[in-house]
Amino acid sequence: MTVLEERNFAASSPGQVALGTLILWVGWLFFNGGSTLGLTGRHAEQDWQTAARAIANTVLAPSAAGLSALVIRRRVTGEQQGVRLDYAAFTNGILSGCVSVTASCNHIAPWAAVAVGLVASLVYSGACVLMKKLKVDDPLDAVQVHGCCGLWGVLAVAIFKQDVGLVYGGEGSLAFLGRQALGAACIAGWSGGLSAIYFTVAKRCGRLRLSAQEELLGGDIHYFAPKVMQGRISSYTQGLQLERLNSDVPSFVDADDGLEL
Repeated sequence: MTVLEERNFAASSPGQVALGTLILWVGWLFFNGGSTLGLTGRHAEQDWQTAARAIANTVLAPSAAGLSALVIRRRVTGEQQGVRLDYAAFTNGILSGCVSVTASCNHIAPWAAVAVGLVASLVYSGACVLMKKLKVDDPLDAVQVHGCCGLWGVLAVAIFKQDVGLVYGGEGSLAFLGRQALGAACIAGWSGGLSAIYFTVAKRCGRLRLSAQEELLGGDIHYFAPKVMQGRISSYTQGLQLERLNSDVPSFVDADDGLEL
């Protein structure tokens, strides 16, 4: 009898996680630099420095956020104490830095990009604690990275924008911060409202999640295995690290601390 608990699950493919993070990061460099319209064409001659600043800041902020999250996330959350390096914190920290610096990448100094990244790692780590307390099932930390760090990134524009930001004592900087906060609230209201409608309808239609048995077997088995399986389940799970599922007919029993197989 094997009891499956949340704390016993671990990511199974660190190399692919790192590769995916690097692919996203490179794409972010092109996105932030290209969005300035200063790389090619008639704008390049006068605006190339803006594009260069955006690309440089998109290197600095994620670097600072990734290294900082690698150190502080486990201390803030109390998780991953049994591993030497929390690579998931490092990769998600990089993404939190990318998200946080996007809005301001062409408007802030390099030192400010580092500051944005460092704060992003704190926001990400704190959001991980909040999501766990709220019992939100978010295995990819998407809310923490894109939602919470995106909110911080919008506010960071008003704080660090060169010459006019709050740290420069610019005239009207507090009003600027208020406008950014209002914009962030509108974005959250719009996206959150539409998401609530969609997920409510999906839940009422019984399409929001898999059954308890299918969740334990995993989405790969549910979606990609044959409709009728014969023999041992492990014969269909090569490379999925599910070799423990060796019974011909699995049975599932609710337990106080998880599901028993």
